[in-house]
Amino acid sequence: MSDFFALAEHVAETLDIGPGTRVFEVECGDGAFLLPLYQNGYVVGGMDADAAAVAAASAAMPEGTFSVGPASALDPAAPWDVVVYRVSAASADPDFIRGLVARMFAKATHALALLDAPEEAHRTLVRALAEAGAQAIQVQGPHLFVRV
Repeated sequence: MSDFFALAEHVAETLDIGPGTRVFEVECGDGAFLLPLYQNGYVVGGMDADAAAVAAASAAMPEGTFSVGPASALDPAAPWDVVVYRVSAASADPDFIRGLVARMFAKATHALALLDAPEEAHRTLVRALAEAGAQAIQVQGPHLFVRV
């Protein structure tokens, strides 16, 4: 779990956010990435298709806002300051990425972060971000950050 603490700290520093910031994670699982933020006063939320994982996240972070559903059901009409997605090799389908990035970009009011992206997915992610309207994309190793 310490890897998630370091990653959460890195995201917070890179995006210049602090306690009180609303952070939403797509495919949040059990909330391991969000937990250090929650413990430091951030408002957290997320969604995941795995109901048991969402239940675990809700139990660990009772003031969080969590829902069960696939990433493709992300609602851009419910804004959050920061939207986060940990990219997996399974999510490398260009059509899936374009749709998800567009919804994330519309949902975020401050920034979005695409974390742990395999290098082979970077071109697709950058193209999807540009199509969504991203002006400046900051790439730091496997992570992509965009201020909206």
